[in-house]
Amino acid sequence: MSYLEKKNQFFILLSNPKFLLYFWVSICIIATFKQYITSNLLLEKCNYNNFKIFCYSFEHLLQEKNLYSFYPNQYSDLYHYGPLFGLLIAPFYYLPVGFSLLMWGGLNAWALFKAIWSLPLDTTSKAIIIWISTHNLITSALNVQFNAMCSAMLILSYIYIIHKKDIWATLFIILGTFIKLYGIVGLSFFFFSKNKKKFIIWTGLWIITFLVLPMVICTPNYIIQCYVDWYISLTDKNAANIDILQTQVDVCVMGIVRKITHNPSLSNLYYIIPAIIIMGVSYFKFKLHKQLNFQLALLSSLMMFIVLSSTGSESPTYIIAFPGVGIWYVLERKKNFLTISLLIFTLVISSFSPTDLFPRFIRVNYLQPYAMMALPVFLVWLRLNYLMITNKLKPVSHPTQ
Repeated sequence: MSYLEKKNQFFILLSNPKFLLYFWVSICIIATFKQYITSNLLLEKCNYNNFKIFCYSFEHLLQEKNLYSFYPNQYSDLYHYGPLFGLLIAPFYYLPVGFSLLMWGGLNAWALFKAIWSLPLDTTSKAIIIWISTHNLITSALNVQFNAMCSAMLILSYIYIIHKKDIWATLFIILGTFIKLYGIVGLSFFFFSKNKKKFIIWTGLWIITFLVLPMVICTPNYIIQCYVDWYISLTDKNAANIDILQTQVDVCVMGIVRKITHNPSLSNLYYIIPAIIIMGVSYFKFKLHKQLNFQLALLSSLMMFIVLSSTGSESPTYIIAFPGVGIWYVLERKKNFLTISLLIFTLVISSFSPTDLFPRFIRVNYLQPYAMMALPVFLVWLRLNYLMITNKLKPVSHPTQ
């Protein structure tokens, strides 16, 4: 076999969906297993604290305790998800911790892979998105986060819209909203729906369903109080996040500004409002709504916008943004020097900089104190919206063609 043939086979392997799925699931299982081993066998600090928070939320739900209080004997930090999530996590609560962690890591990887592989793109493009997102998936898995699943839900809500399955699309939109609020941006896909009446009806039905569902095991008054407590929790968390001395959170656009100017009082609305206006310029060009490249660009823009606009953004959260970065890259008409340079810059700073693969001196003294991890993704977001406004996106054929 010649060198060229071996090279072709290698690239074919890198875009093979079975290989990519096994690879993603394997690395996430290994990552969560590593956290379990180092925490229990090596007697280090608990490296799966987030998962403990998730699982204990079901116990607190059963006992009708305040989900958002501090329980130092069970875990550190606080619970910041909706009460519905406490119910959905129940199967992992009853399984042995080690097995639950492996299942959690594998499930998150599987869900995000399936979502990305369902995108109306060719095999090579989807493989590119997978590889661009891989390192952030590992980061999310090591932190035993829900963010990969959150990213998958947003993508799937779009996928089901274009396949005229509004029931499932609205399910993922409202489910994501009731779990972590981020899912609410999926309502932006409303104008892509071929049956808007059905979309509205099922949105309402899912809201009622997910509001009532936890009441199967809890009293209605308790669940209603949970939503009040959730609001207070998120408000307090937002106030804590904008502390300019913290370097692990507030990794967003206004986080950069707050940390550089040393002004924690600056609101995220200074980014959110102009960002909505920028996206709205192209969004209300209704003639473009039937074009797949425009739809994918909006999906990409929203995935980055979620992270860039949130004070709660941190390194593991960027698995929500990076599939969007990947979609932007495949929608570029020409992969010229500037485009490739921007991609590399984004991968180096926004993906690899929080790890030991990046020089610690630069990370600790320059990138983390000023939330610079958000800057490259912000530049990608600006570039993508420029392409949308000027209608210079790469054409994408309909998957049925």
